[in-house]
Amino acid sequence: MDISLSSQKFLNSFLNYLSSSGVSDKSLKYYRSDISHFTGWIILKVRTWGIFAETVTEIIPFINTRLAYEYKIFLTQNNISPKTVNRRLSTLRHLSRFLLASQISNSDFMEGISNIDISPSRPQSIHPLVALFEKKLEAEKVSKNTVRNYISDVKHFINWLETRNGKESIATTN
Repeated sequence: MDISLSSQKFLNSFLNYLSSSGVSDKSLKYYRSDISHFTGWIILKVRTWGIFAETVTEIIPFINTRLAYEYKIFLTQNNISPKTVNRRLSTLRHLSRFLLASQISNSDFMEGISNIDISPSRPQSIHPLVALFEKKLEAEKVSKNTVRNYISDVKHFINWLETRNGKESIATTN
């Protein structure tokens, strides 16, 4: 059987598996794209090991938890949006379940690989007094825009002071 045909057959089987799980047509489009992205990444990865692979069916034996984790790191280090990273990880979880259900694999390569946190994190204050100042402004019911502007101004001032002091200390040590 032609390798590209068996790869197409494999992808169609995977997409049929997803469809039978109730995945919408729109989501199938994303799954197809995500699998294509992962396949391209892992093919390049195994080629760095001196293994020539061209298709999804050829890379299946190399898929493991360590590579899935490396892929997650690759996505996060390349400024892929957190929602896209998590969607691609979800696609791989479905792929892992499909490989298990089809008895192509006997282990869940996505076990222990969690999504990345997409909750907005509050930036750390430069100085503890900045946080106190911010709380004081909020307690006085100052508008959010005013608080944000004041805090920004204070942070810029502190940065300027630190830069200035750093330059002075360099100048005095020479």
